[in-house]
Amino acid sequence: MFMQGQKVGKYEIIRSLGSGGFGSVYLAKDVWLDIKVAIKVPHKQSLELYKLLKEPRLQAALDHPNIVRLLAAEKVDKIFFFVMEYVRGRTLEKILQKEKTLDVPAAVDILRQVAAGVEHAHKNKIIHRDLRPSNIMVSEEGQVKITDFGTSAWLQNVPYATTRIGSPPYMAPEQFLGKAGFAADIYSMGCILYEMLVGRPPIYDPDPFKILEKAQEGKITPPRIKNMRIPRELDEIIMKCLAANLEDRFQRPGELLRALAEIRGEKHAKSELDDILGRIRARERPSGDLCWNCRRPLPFRSRHCPYCGETS
Repeated sequence: MFMQGQKVGKYEIIRSLGSGGFGSVYLAKDVWLDIKVAIKVPHKQSLELYKLLKEPRLQAALDHPNIVRLLAAEKVDKIFFFVMEYVRGRTLEKILQKEKTLDVPAAVDILRQVAAGVEHAHKNKIIHRDLRPSNIMVSEEGQVKITDFGTSAWLQNVPYATTRIGSPPYMAPEQFLGKAGFAADIYSMGCILYEMLVGRPPIYDPDPFKILEKAQEGKITPPRIKNMRIPRELDEIIMKCLAANLEDRFQRPGELLRALAEIRGEKHAKSELDDILGRIRARERPSGDLCWNCRRPLPFRSRHCPYCGETS
């Protein structure tokens, strides 16, 4: 949609960074601030503005070092796009294409950063639904950033997202059935860690229905059988992420983070500030949820927003 050297408002297009199912991404220069940024242009420009704003609003609600930061959403010459920080580095997919597998410490470090970002998203009631190597950036300094929230959903007052969407090799069994809750992201992280250590996802087949069938039956070969360098404790963590039954998985990314810290002899403890804030929150009266659209507080036990009129 954009060409090299093209001026779009205050942005100058440098080159294409890639294209996916929902949009194309470009490297650009903000000529006012003299910085490089990433610009995402949705393919479906004909959608109503509130639908185009869904992804950037989701991303704007998140502020974490392991999630790509949203800078702005704009419309220039009838073309809608949003602007994100540019991460100088490679996707995990590109790294695995070259390296095939990673050693245990490197793989665990990457997944710990992913889990930290996912934990932040889940605390804000956002499920990613498409965690996979191509949506994970690794900077030149080794910092991990989660990208592409095009399939994400706010789980406000609902237990799961009903749309059947995602990338089959990384989808939990319930996600195929349109019942993706927070535990679906846990399953995806298990698939990613498995692939980093073994060289391919736990279930790989061109037929999505066969992937679903094997996942439901728990027909997954433990990664340690394919790579004996994987410690038994880590093998057990991966298989717990990949459990067919939701109740058998880690329930929150924080639980996964603690398990990973324990096998390295570390303590995944809260900071003093976290403890203080936790005690303050415990003394506060519970408030209502936030509106998915304008992010203002909803009346207690109400799903209708009095500010923007949207219903959660």
